[in-house]
Amino acid sequence: MKEGAGDSRNKPSAPASIALAALGAGVVAGLLLVGLPPGVNWLLVAAAVAAAVVSVAWRRALPANALTFGALSLALTATAVHTAAVWQLVLNLIVALGLASLAVAPARTWTEFILGFGAAGWRTPAALAWLLRVRHRGPAGEAASVTLRLARGFVLGGFRALFASADQAFAQVADRILAAADVRYDVLPARFMVAGTVALFTAALASFTPAFGVGRGGPTEWVAGLRAEFGEPRKRQLGRAEWITALSMLDALFVLFVVVQITVLFGGREHVLDTSELTYAEYARSGFFQLVTVAALTLLVLGFFARHAQRARSHDLLLLKILGGVLVALTLVVLASALKRLSLYEEVYGFTRLRLVVHAAILWLAAMFGIVAVAGIRSNPRWVPRAVVVVSTLSLLVFTLIRPDAFIAARNVERFRETGRIDLPYLGALSPDAAPA
Repeated sequence: MKEGAGDSRNKPSAPASIALAALGAGVVAGLLLVGLPPGVNWLLVAAAVAAAVVSVAWRRALPANALTFGALSLALTATAVHTAAVWQLVLNLIVALGLASLAVAPARTWTEFILGFGAAGWRTPAALAWLLRVRHRGPAGEAASVTLRLARGFVLGGFRALFASADQAFAQVADRILAAADVRYDVLPARFMVAGTVALFTAALASFTPAFGVGRGGPTEWVAGLRAEFGEPRKRQLGRAEWITALSMLDALFVLFVVVQITVLFGGREHVLDTSELTYAEYARSGFFQLVTVAALTLLVLGFFARHAQRARSHDLLLLKILGGVLVALTLVVLASALKRLSLYEEVYGFTRLRLVVHAAILWLAAMFGIVAVAGIRSNPRWVPRAVVVVSTLSLLVFTLIRPDAFIAARNVERFRETGRIDLPYLGALSPDAAPA
């Protein structure tokens, strides 16, 4: 029993500054997020969380990962000021939360980045226990629980809400004294829930910083611990004859496909009109998703060969670069073909969210192949996971800045002027971004 008590005392306790900073960020979130549409309030809450973590966790200059991913996270959150499309904002918020985790939980490998994207979520139970062990040394030397004091404050706030709901005059006086923006007592439970969630998220972020020892560090330590416990995973090497044969056959297959299908791949209106019984829809859809799938799978194939291809001879690396580079170039041709088909389909039948998202996905895949090509030339793949995350986030930002719903509406209005056809029910279901068009 004594041993257990000693273990409990040895567990790290959160300083009072963490609890206060997390509570402050939670209060800001409770006031600004509940009952208000997305806008500058999202950015203010994100800034409050970032300020709370930085003020209590970093006493020196911020590390590079905190600056990079923290800035990207804030930028995605700030898109709430630019667009009113809920589907876009939800996606941006999810990615922004993941980037916030990566800002405080450094990662290097693919496995570490995957774990790091949800690091704050994994740490939430430990962060809650950490906060419940908050201790404060009083003037007389006795240890008093700051958490209990905060709980008493919330209880008093609840009584204030009950009094306010019981007497309208008291409610008016309380609102004037506290000067709280848009205080509505019917949404008070939601405010408490949001405030608690954001405060816990803030504490989870702060717990990863080097100033506090909570849990087993970040993704790097997690992966290292798993390897120490279960051993290094066996890395199967492909023999020289295996990977040369496989890559050569893939290159030959792609070359044959591009050469045989060159007219179909890049034929435009003339090809459609000259081919009997071939409609625009059939032309644009035929093999489109297959082409995109092939391109995506090629990324995995290249990564597999780069990791597992045996390079025993001095010129093996050069041969791998050549065969891989040919495959990258041919895949970009396939992506160009898919983009051509989709553009023709959009030209004739108009834009929709799905078509625009697929359009953006093709361009994103092309950017990923560009990263792979640079990594192959430099023979240094360590920076690839970080580059993929950064480029993907920047792509999402650009996609948001064009305001997809406004873009879709504008293009369909132009098509209406040319053809006299328009899908009003679909356009009416778009977000307010489409209103100007």
